[in-house]
Amino acid sequence: MSLTLEPLTPAQIVQWDSLIAAFPRRTVYHRQAWFNCLAEMQQAEWKYWAVTDSGRTVGYFSGGIIQRGPFRILGSPLRTWRTNHIGPLLHPGVDGAQFVRAVDELARDERLSMIEIEYPGMPHAAYEAAGFSCHQTWTHQLSLSSDLQEMMKRMTTGRRYGVRKAKRSGLEVVDCDDAGFRVHDQLSRALARKNAVCPFTADFSQSIVRHLQPQNLIFTLGVRNSEGQILAAGLFPHDNGTVYLWECSSELVGRDLHPNDLLHWGLMCRAAQQGIADYDMSGYGRFNKAFGAQLVAVHRWNKCYSISARCARQIYEEFLKINRRGNVVSRLFSPVLQR
Repeated sequence: MSLTLEPLTPAQIVQWDSLIAAFPRRTVYHRQAWFNCLAEMQQAEWKYWAVTDSGRTVGYFSGGIIQRGPFRILGSPLRTWRTNHIGPLLHPGVDGAQFVRAVDELARDERLSMIEIEYPGMPHAAYEAAGFSCHQTWTHQLSLSSDLQEMMKRMTTGRRYGVRKAKRSGLEVVDCDDAGFRVHDQLSRALARKNAVCPFTADFSQSIVRHLQPQNLIFTLGVRNSEGQILAAGLFPHDNGTVYLWECSSELVGRDLHPNDLLHWGLMCRAAQQGIADYDMSGYGRFNKAFGAQLVAVHRWNKCYSISARCARQIYEEFLKINRRGNVVSRLFSPVLQR
């Protein structure tokens, strides 16, 4: 087997969602609507390739190319794009080592300085052998069930108490058309109390809703009290049997009523009732674990094709650490880091 990456024609690109429909590992982040959002908000030139073996198509690969100074970077996705994963969609039996070699050839042909890929099905040994570096983190994943009592039993006593208290207090989960705005607004005000900045722009969260909602690829939910106030809000993209937490937030006033507990529970119920089997909470912590979720490792691979690109990446990683600490320096650099 000798794999190559062949650019798709404009006519094929228009049919992208149909081309990938048969792949069981496809996610909402492989959909054209998500690519359109990233192309718009990250100023990325989106590229599409067929993975071919002796002229026979055995998969597809896509990613966005951005220019940062002298560096041309391919992300599938990049970490700062707040996208769980993209990566290749390959038929069973395709050699992972051959795909990695094809990616290296792509980097040469496209004059790329760096490539970053995240996808659960990637062969670790092949990427390590090709000189890719791995960044590992974790996420909590939860199996959903149409048996709501069974899902409730998996939760800790504290989390069940929170859901029940929220309901007794008159809170309810509702569709929230302006959830994109509310998530950014509520989170920005909460982080400002800690001298930190929101890691995404209001335009980004609203763009996600604008691109995904017309295709029914996102739950935009809010938790409303009896006075009509939205105490919590969340964005939950979904497709092909899995729903993801993109971001959620809540008001400081009313947190003692546990609106966040009810928000996640409401999402779990809605998703399960629509036949969605899994909830990827897109992060880890005691709050997520309390819903009965299991901890799963996540791997992101990157490779720099020059010493200067490697040094620039190391400097950028330090900037990201500063940004997460939320001090005065992070406020100065945040407009750059959010691009």
